[in-house]
Amino acid sequence: MGLRWWLLLCNRDGAAEYYVARLQHYGRLFRRSLHLNYVLANTLAGLLPDFFSGSIRTRLYRRAGFAVGHGAFLMGNLDLSSAVPGFYDNLVIGPGVTIADHVRINLDARVTIGRNVAIAPHVLIFTGSHKTGPGSARLGAPIGLPVTIEDGAWVRLGAIILPGVTVGRGSIVAAGAVVMKDVPPNSYVEGNPAEVVHRLPWADR
Repeated sequence: MGLRWWLLLCNRDGAAEYYVARLQHYGRLFRRSLHLNYVLANTLAGLLPDFFSGSIRTRLYRRAGFAVGHGAFLMGNLDLSSAVPGFYDNLVIGPGVTIADHVRINLDARVTIGRNVAIAPHVLIFTGSHKTGPGSARLGAPIGLPVTIEDGAWVRLGAIILPGVTVGRGSIVAAGAVVMKDVPPNSYVEGNPAEVVHRLPWADR
């Protein structure tokens, strides 16, 4: 009864169709954001102690459908989100990767984490954004831009990686840095927006 009354009230100014369409749109987004395999993996992983159970957690995420390389070590549950198709295909974690706890990754586009990358706690990685709309509505159509963190990079505590960024191999992103553009290989970046402070020597072992 309440919903019918509300729709009748909206019809007075011709807004009922608009609100119904919006409700249907967000209903579809909600359904697409329900990833049962991921929820099950996170539920089981949540029963494990952090840090020491990293290799077991890695297997759970691999079983859920994510591409997680052998030797990767996930110290805590990953906070993954997206309502676009390809959720499970949009995360690629290479071998030897270490990801700490409380890491949040948006998967509106592909996130590729290369070999031997280290990601510290409370790092945010986002691929979802919006086009710039007209002045009457600056928030335009949604878009997804991939993020790549290349081999050997280290993303420190609380850094934010924004859509479309590539962090070059062997680079370090300082704690709290906001990375808005590509980071050259073997560079140390810090600040908001992050800028190259100095170059790092390259060595392999």
